[in-house]
Parts: sequence; C-alpha cells; structure tokens
Amino acid sequence: MIIGLTGPMASGKSTVVDALKNQDFKYFTLSDIVREECANKGLEVVRDNLMATGQSLREEFGAGVLGARALKKIQNEGENDNWIIDGIRNPAEVEELKKHSNFVLIANTAPEDLIVSRILSRKRSDDTLNEEAIRAKLRREMGEGEPPEGQQVQKCIDMADYVFENTMPIDQVEVEFMKLYNRINDK
Repeated sequence: MIIGLTGPMASGKSTVVDALKNQDFKYFTLSDIVREECANKGLEVVRDNLMATGQSLREEFGAGVLGARALKKIQNEGENDNWIIDGIRNPAEVEELKKHSNFVLIANTAPEDLIVSRILSRKRSDDTLNEEAIRAKLRREMGEGEPPEGQQVQKCIDMADYVFENTMPIDQVEVEFMKLYNRINDK
C-alpha cells in the first residue's frame, strides 16, 4: 500500500507519518527531491527556496514530476513494501501517484487558527514567527495566487480519498489516526 499525505504546514502530518512508521511503512517526502535540487543549485534549504524550486521543477518537467519520481523511487527500492509519501502539494502529483493501483491519498487538515498557533509555539528555525506572514504563507501554499504548476494544497485536499482533521492534542493523534488507517486497511 502507498499512502500519500497532503495538507497544510503545521497540520500535524509529521505525527501521522510517525504513526505509519510504527506500522513499518517506509517514508519518503516529495520535499526530498526538491531539497536535493536546491543543494545542486547551491541554494539555502529554506521554505521559500523549496517552494520556488519545486515550482521550477514542475514548470520544466511537468506539474506531476515529483509524483512520477516518487513512484520510480518506490519501484527501485521496494514496490511490495508499504510506503508513505508526504509533501504532496500539486494535483498533478496526485494524478501521477494514482497510477499506482494501491495508492490512497489522505488529507491531514486543521483549522487555520490552530495551524498559526502551532507554528508560533513550535518555534522551528525556518518558521516565520509573525502571524500575518504565516497566514500569507498558508494562503500561498493552499494555492492563492499560485500558477497551476505551483503549490495547490487545497486542490489536493479536495482530491483526497480520506480526510483526517488533526485538531486533537498531540498525544491523541496516533490513536485517532490509527482508527482511520484500520478502516482503510480493512478495505
């Protein structure tokens, strides 16, 4: 099984990823491809450079390039294994990944105010700590003002097979997510 994960920053995707890793899922994020490209270009690996580089790759090779590269990686490293692919931000990536017969897309979501609160409290070195700037980045990530090959997280959420609204305290996320995972796995 391949589980794709989409959703806005600070919606709790990392906690969901950890829950799946505990189920022996192999992990891959589309951002790894973009980070590698940034490094090759000598760019600092920060969110703005990652967003611009991802968009550049989509413009040059087609909007689904990261999804296609992820499937190639899975094919080369263990197609019969369970995988989680994080960082899906463009509908063309979803379309590429859906070419695999065992692909399921889960949207991990949370209300904007909760996301802002999480970002302000986690204080990662690459996070903006200005509320209005955070909201602007969220709107851009969701697709506002972005070209078709840019970040379109809202469109990916709309394409999801399942939605996991991650609004509970962090110590409850794994238990609640596993309920959804068990429903998916039983199908």
